[in-house]
Amino acid sequence: MNAVVKKEIKYIAAGTVVLSAVVQLVWSLFFDYDMSVFLGGLWGGTFAIVNFILMALTVQKATSEDSEMMARKRMQSSYSLRMSLTIFITILAVIIPAINWIMSAISLFFPRITILVMPLFRSDLRKKGGNG
Repeated sequence: MNAVVKKEIKYIAAGTVVLSAVVQLVWSLFFDYDMSVFLGGLWGGTFAIVNFILMALTVQKATSEDSEMMARKRMQSSYSLRMSLTIFITILAVIIPAINWIMSAISLFFPRITILVMPLFRSDLRKKGGNG
């Protein structure tokens, strides 16, 4: 795994942990908070980070492919596998009573939210001014 991928994974993991803490705090203010809410956040957040890592590794491997067609196939099969795992993880969260499935489902969006807000905190991701 190259250094850039490791750096981005750290940002996504940190953002996921921060968002999980914020959402759990808000949850505790407005709804009944119990261990299932914590476990739901842990369950969904952990899978969201693992899902991002799998995607990052796939992109890294796909960019080293000699054939564009093979790179596309690798990306498509990875996407299908990761979406199937997401469905499976969500179904398990619904079935397992100790996991709050709503918190688990919310946590799956934390990497995407982190990606959206990262430019606010990282100058290297901001567009350099002007029309150009």
